[in-house]
Amino acid sequence: MNHRTDLTEDRLAAELAAGLTALADSPAPLGRTDTAWAIRQGRSRLRRRRLGVLGAVTAVALGTSVLGATLPDRDTGGSVKAATGPAAPDPVLPALGPDTGRDPLTIAAAFGWLPDGFDGTSYIIGFSGAPTLFSGKAYGPPQTGPDALAMNRQTVFLSAYAADQAPTVGADNFGQQQYRVDARPVNGRPAYWVGRAPDDPTGTQGDYNLRWQAADGNWIELHGSYLRAADGVVDMLLKIADKVTTGRQAVRLPFKVQNIPAGFTQGGVNLYLGTEAADGYPWSAGINYQSGGNHVSLDVRPAVEPVSPSAGPGSVPKVVPSGFQVRPVPQQCTDTQGVRVCATASPDEAPLGTAEGLAGWLDRLVPLGTDRSAWTTEVTP
Repeated sequence: MNHRTDLTEDRLAAELAAGLTALADSPAPLGRTDTAWAIRQGRSRLRRRRLGVLGAVTAVALGTSVLGATLPDRDTGGSVKAATGPAAPDPVLPALGPDTGRDPLTIAAAFGWLPDGFDGTSYIIGFSGAPTLFSGKAYGPPQTGPDALAMNRQTVFLSAYAADQAPTVGADNFGQQQYRVDARPVNGRPAYWVGRAPDDPTGTQGDYNLRWQAADGNWIELHGSYLRAADGVVDMLLKIADKVTTGRQAVRLPFKVQNIPAGFTQGGVNLYLGTEAADGYPWSAGINYQSGGNHVSLDVRPAVEPVSPSAGPGSVPKVVPSGFQVRPVPQQCTDTQGVRVCATASPDEAPLGTAEGLAGWLDRLVPLGTDRSAWTTEVTP
């Protein structure tokens, strides 16, 4: 079992809670959880994950429950550079640009290289009270080994923590002592593993955590789940770390926003690339707004039929967990420029700040089409 510990564990536990709510994500077991945060994360993630499927349903818990137009050479680990103009986009890694002050998805670190078999990424800001500056995730091939489960995929999380919120090493949630295990330097800077013994980089619950402090003072962490030492995980994570780019960088998004009603503030933003990451679509992106208890999610994705991202022998169908109920989600959608734009609200939430109600939000998001070279870091007015 892969229980999560320390700050990364809180983020992963919240993602699991959200996954149960949205009936979508990894069934990895919970570790330490901030319950209120997990519920908030689940509700927010549910809002953004409803990407315009008419007749969608909300799963409501009854109980407490990058890189740019960086085109990394996956064979040679070639150099990483930020995109400054149109380029043929990598199918997995988002295009980057400089911090414009107008891109809500401006992150503190980005994947610059991923191994073969990693076919999806996501970047998220907001949607929770997490201590991370952002959350990045790389979706890998199925878990290997004699204890592998068909539902589990190799996963690498990327996080950045402010210098004054550095993650610590101590006992995990189960009382097992963790150790700081020296790793080789990452780009000339000291690095360490959070290990289960003074000379063992494997985590106490079988996961891997590699940490180092970047030149800007932020702490960067890679957290690997469902990985095996026999597959060369230590070398793989160090190679990924070598190509992580740090410092403020804006992720190009497939939309602009305009004329947001007064009183609504941004609550979160995300980009998913690859069918495994984007619920069967080539990509999806969204931004949330809130005013008091009212929440509206604006989402965009290609206007195509989704594919099953995990189809194949041994796949586990998604089911509604026992103890959950479903009810309709208020939603309006429109197709334009080859994409579908949807505005979604949680049930019973009103008013929505426009005379037209939810439909009045559709033209607040201006899609930029499916050509990723046309996406922008000039997102907000």
